[in-house]
Order: sequence, then structure tokens, then C-alpha cells
Amino acid sequence: MSFIAWRYSVQTDIEKERQNMTRQSQVLQEHRRRWILAVSMCLAVMLAVGLPPAAAQESEEETAQSTEAAEDQASGSLGGQSLESAANDATASMWTFQLSWEGRTWITDEGPNGQPRPEGNRDQFMLRFVAPVPLGKNLKVINRFTMRNNEAADKSSGAGDAEYFALFVPFEWSTGRWGIGPQVNFPAESSKFGSDKWRYGFATAWLERVGDKVLTGVLVQQIWGKTDASDPDRQVAQPITIQPVFNYSLKNGYYVNIGETAFSYNWDANAWMIPLGFRFGKVFINQDGSTWNLYGEIRKSVIYEDWPGSVMDTAFRVNLSYAFPM
Repeated sequence: MSFIAWRYSVQTDIEKERQNMTRQSQVLQEHRRRWILAVSMCLAVMLAVGLPPAAAQESEEETAQSTEAAEDQASGSLGGQSLESAANDATASMWTFQLSWEGRTWITDEGPNGQPRPEGNRDQFMLRFVAPVPLGKNLKVINRFTMRNNEAADKSSGAGDAEYFALFVPFEWSTGRWGIGPQVNFPAESSKFGSDKWRYGFATAWLERVGDKVLTGVLVQQIWGKTDASDPDRQVAQPITIQPVFNYSLKNGYYVNIGETAFSYNWDANAWMIPLGFRFGKVFINQDGSTWNLYGEIRKSVIYEDWPGSVMDTAFRVNLSYAFPM
């Protein structure tokens, strides 16, 4: 009897511990939701306010004139593209500095292997630098370097895998452009912050403007790396990412688009992971032709049932970018 009682006591303690962990997880998720809501409200207020007070004191006529002058000055280097459109075009001839914070929640149901899905990185700070460089009359290269700092599931943080690609643009017409080039992914500080392997591949992008309001296109990235633990010398095709682009410009610099909703296809598992996203932001145009781009974005995974490994549930991003024409 004493053994049975001891065993029952141990099982009861284990169950209580599980319940405590579940409650702590629920409390943490509730805090994160409240924090995200607070950030969303702050962003909405910032976007609603519009221009800084000093600029807002100008008359509407003076503001319109200075904006028009900046547009005219930059139109030559941008090939006739407006500054508002170029601020949301990753292939435009704009030097860009981008800083963002992104919070994520993860799906914990059973994956295709019957086991609960592991949690991925939570919060992420991202720094991105875009530098277009002319190589001739009809050729330019767009250098994009992205660095990330991730918070792992155990609440530790470190450098995630960085990414660089050089997009050569040999074809450019009055309403769009196409480019292709090599890509390198640098290893993360630790495997818990991202892939800790060197990976190589290519990126290609096509962008098209439809009138003054719509920007559409697609960015495709494919890389390979020695990520198979059972065969360290095998080059494994990483999931291909297909990121559609759709941006619609509203009045006074406001815009909506679908965000960085990258569709991923896993070659080994023959499985798709597809999110849906929404972004709302505003482009501020300075008198010297430079721009500030402030936006909030939310994404949610909708197709992922057969996807192996971690699956993001919801992501929320706040971003600020500064850009000026080449």
C-alpha cells in the first residue's frame, strides 16, 4: 500500500506541475497579447497624427509645393516612379535603412510525425540595409543585407542567421523591372537562434506598377546547405520561399499591402506553409527627396498541416525605414 500511495503522490505532483506550467504559459501569452495591443494602439496614434508638429505648422499649400518639388527632383533617378511607390519597392533605386521588431506566437498541435510541434524563436529585431549600385547604362545591382537578433523559446537571445543577396537588374522598363542574383545565408550564433550552417543559393524578383496606386510582383529565394545531421556532406535544398507583392497607395502617403507573406514549400516533405498578412503604413516625404516609412503588420499561418517542424501561428511587426534616391 505504501508503494501505491507513493506512486499516486508522485503522479499527483507531476499533474500539479503540468497545470502550473500551463497556467504560467497562459499568463505569458496574455501578457504578450496585451503588449502587442498596446504597441498597435501606439502605432495607430502615430500614423493618425501624421507629420511631426514642426512640419504640420506649414500651410497645406506650402507642404504640397515642397512635396511636389521633392517628387520632381527624384523622378529622374527613380525612372519616373513616385517616392511613395519607391518607398515600398525593394528594387527601386533607393538607399534604405530598415529597423523592425517582430513578436511571434507558435502552433503547438501535433505535427505530421504525431509529436507536438517545437516552438520557434519568439521576438526578433531586424536591421536591413539596401544599397543599389549602377554598373552601367542599363544595369544595376541591388545589394540587400539583413541581420537578425532572435529570442529563443528558453528566453535567451542571440544573433540569428544573416542574409545577403545581390540582385542584378538587367531588364527595366517604364513600369517595372526584373532581376536575379546570388544569395548567401550566414550561420546563426547557435542553432536555437536559426540555422547554424552556411547556405548558398539565388534570389530573383519581378516588380510591376499598375497606374499610380498599385505595386505588384514576386520575390523568390532558393538556397542549399549541409543541414542533414545524418549526412553532413549532403547539400540539402532548403524550402523555397515565394513572396508575393501587392501594395495599394491611399491618400496622403497612407497605404495597405499584404506584408512579408512568404509562401514556403518543403521539397523533402512535399508540404506548403502559407501565411496571410496585412500591413498598414504611411510614407513621409521630406523636402530633400528622402522618405520615412512607418508601418504595422500582422501575419497568420493558414496552411501548414503537413509542414514538418515549427509553424508560426501569429506574427506582429512594427517597422521604421529611412530611404533616399540613389
